[in-house]
Amino acid sequence: MIADRVQRGRFPAGPFISIRCVVLTAAIIASFLSAAPVHAYGRRGYSYSYAAMRARQQQYINHAAAAQLNAAKQVLAVAESTGGGAQAKLAASLAKLREEAEKFHEAQSATRHAAKELAEIEKEILEEQKEDSPYAQTSKLVEAARQKLKDAERRILEEPGVQLQLSGLTGGKLAETKDSILSLRPEYLDARGRLDAEGGSLAHLRSELFQSDKHWKEAAESLTQARREEKAAEEMTHSGASGRVGLKLTARNASEAAAIARAAIAQAEAVLRANGGGRYLNSSTGSSGSRNSPSTYTK
Repeated sequence: MIADRVQRGRFPAGPFISIRCVVLTAAIIASFLSAAPVHAYGRRGYSYSYAAMRARQQQYINHAAAAQLNAAKQVLAVAESTGGGAQAKLAASLAKLREEAEKFHEAQSATRHAAKELAEIEKEILEEQKEDSPYAQTSKLVEAARQKLKDAERRILEEPGVQLQLSGLTGGKLAETKDSILSLRPEYLDARGRLDAEGGSLAHLRSELFQSDKHWKEAAESLTQARREEKAAEEMTHSGASGRVGLKLTARNASEAAAIARAAIAQAEAVLRANGGGRYLNSSTGSSGSRNSPSTYTK
């Protein structure tokens, strides 16, 4: 059609046609993108199966192990140095090692990692709900009911007679008396009932949203499996065969600090070798120990 129009002189030939085609193509793509649902953008393309979750966890483990390795090397270097201010430097480097060792220990929990992924999915799902969605509207009702309950409680507790009853009470006795007074007031009980009802409706809607999301289902199943496997591995932890063995990270002198550093280095290197993280062994990066995702993220 465009070629016929060019022949009839309606469109000039040459580069102008290419420009119009590019603009037309871009407009079509933009229309498709604007029509595409945005609710799954953060999760699109990722699998949350147990195998995929474990693969991502292995990357985090390697990242955390590399951070512990570099922190331990720093402790060792300070412990073996003789420069001025060595004690202060040693204390600072040991504090950093304790921080990285804790992150490393946490990273090795499949349950913790799966729970984190599930929580992130739930947060995305709820943030995707529009202002006029049932969930958003019910959330507003819950907040309104909560405010009414607070107002009712405040009015009751500010009454002179109630203030007299509460006078001189503190701690648990004060809380107990407040509850007793409020439990006898119809306006408070009505407000409490309203809040409970709206809260139940919101919980039901939240559950429906989660259950209808395939990524949430995958992540929930992965968490269940991780819990089963971690529970079965508890016996290995008690026997000392688990990789999640804590380190003694308190030192009275440079000699003890050096011993701690060598143990931390050995532990991190063993995990990196077992998990295919050999590239970290000779790398000087990763010492920051941040919780940012590793540069290579498995889908």
